[in-house]
Amino acid sequence: MNWFVNRPIAGSVLLFVMAVGLYSLTMAPGLVWANLGGDGGDFLAAAHTWGIPHPTGYPTYLVLLRVFSSLMWFGDPASQGNLFSAVAGAAAVAILFLAVRKILLRLPLSETRGRLLPSITAFVAAMGFATSNIPWSQSTITEVYTLNAVFVALFLWMAVLAHARIDRGESSLFLRSGLAFLLGVALGNHLTIVLVAVPFGLWLYWPLLQPGRRMAVLREWQTVLALATGLLVYLYAPIASSQDPALNWFFPDTFTGFRDMVSGKLYQSYVFGVHGGLLGERIPYLADRWLTHYTALGAIFGLVGITVLWGRLRGFVIASIASVVALTVYSITYSGFDSYVLLIPVFMVIGIWIAAGILNLVVSLSEFVERSPDAWISRFRSAIVPVVLIAAVIGTSVWSVAFNYAGVDVSSDTEAMDYVAEAFDTAGPGALIVAEDIPTFSLWYQSFVVEPDQDVAVVAWFLLGFDWYWEHLQRQFPDRIPQQEIKLAGRDD
Repeated sequence: MNWFVNRPIAGSVLLFVMAVGLYSLTMAPGLVWANLGGDGGDFLAAAHTWGIPHPTGYPTYLVLLRVFSSLMWFGDPASQGNLFSAVAGAAAVAILFLAVRKILLRLPLSETRGRLLPSITAFVAAMGFATSNIPWSQSTITEVYTLNAVFVALFLWMAVLAHARIDRGESSLFLRSGLAFLLGVALGNHLTIVLVAVPFGLWLYWPLLQPGRRMAVLREWQTVLALATGLLVYLYAPIASSQDPALNWFFPDTFTGFRDMVSGKLYQSYVFGVHGGLLGERIPYLADRWLTHYTALGAIFGLVGITVLWGRLRGFVIASIASVVALTVYSITYSGFDSYVLLIPVFMVIGIWIAAGILNLVVSLSEFVERSPDAWISRFRSAIVPVVLIAAVIGTSVWSVAFNYAGVDVSSDTEAMDYVAEAFDTAGPGALIVAEDIPTFSLWYQSFVVEPDQDVAVVAWFLLGFDWYWEHLQRQFPDRIPQQEIKLAGRDD
């Protein structure tokens, strides 16, 4: 197993191949509403028309999705979007393995036991994440959350690498600048990465604030510049909007539109929007999701892991707890029906705790085997721990796959595709369709990407209260949308 121990990238590649295979097998064949995939139509329509989707605009996701689709020589845009999520989800698993392994190698348990046990334990943790319900479900549809998981895993891995260099008295400026750039780009995908970046960023910078090292902070203009460079991805919004694309939420080529888009003004009331009795219902529901993800045994390993990490990486534990609490509170109090998918970074961080707990158990088992006078144990001493670890990898994975497969498998789901196809067949060319929320996004995809020649005007009923939307419709369909004075009269009614 020297290749696995000395070349962790090999284990990472193996995890990627296994995960992308599993996700591809269960991903949707095209447009889908299951697994909370209703926003997919909006993202696909925006990406393939170089347009602007719902706030916060998600420029990083749109650009990468469009580039990925342009490189694919098979499948339609919807299936390519689902495959992009599968690839991103698998990449997050592979990078998480590297991050967990690096953290475990910094523990005293690893210093006395070598690299094999931490490597296999990290593999178990990454497989547990890969085959759990929520990350797996988001890897089968067109959504932003698996790409966000990639950025979270990268941030954790790079932060641990940089912190290790600081502890050795080496310069980590290049890595810190890379982290800052990564954060800027990641913010163009999903703003909640801030709840990971801030706690772990403080953990990373804390040693630099100690006496004798504060001069290093004077060089941080480079990281500020790197962050600003990453944030340039948001230039996509005004540039694309200025071309008057088929989808142009809020007209972000104007200052007001850009501000409302980036700040997510349309959804700001959702933040801390759950309270009272509904909050009392949400807490046990999300607790159940958490236990479903890692089980009660995982919770026990996680608690043990915190104590193990506390001895050597106390700052990391504090940062990880702060991040978990912040993301959990945000998820519980966010009034969106899909808020629990925001817990994916939480599962990644807690997975590190669990890995430390498992490593502690494995090292204890190894010590017991070495000291045991039992003849049978002495005879098979060198094989017991590896066999146990391999059994843990296989057993955990098989159990998790068997438990979650039916709940996430959307490989035969054609409901959304059948709906839009029937709607267009019924309406006919040149028609006007008024639709609500999620069906609207699916119809936009059909109108702007699949059947643009049909010239079907799809109107979002829930956006008719916005002046910018009326203006956008009038530009697109001047022969079918009433002018401003008629619109105002209609609203007064």
